[in-house]
Amino acid sequence: MSYGMVDIEADGPISGDYSMMCFAALLVEIGGFFCSFYGKPTPISEKWILDALACLFFARR
Repeated sequence: MSYGMVDIEADGPISGDYSMMCFAALLVEIGGFFCSFYGKPTPISEKWILDALACLFFARR
């Protein structure tokens, strides 16, 4: 049996108006095998919420 988890972090609450700042995926199988992936895409929007970026320790400027 395996378990998977995917998470994204964004610089605002609404898809399309704000950008995805990073994403990660993790696959864990019983017995100890695991695999992970991390990506940091280019922002698509000029809008962001400063408090959201502060929680992520990212900067847009």
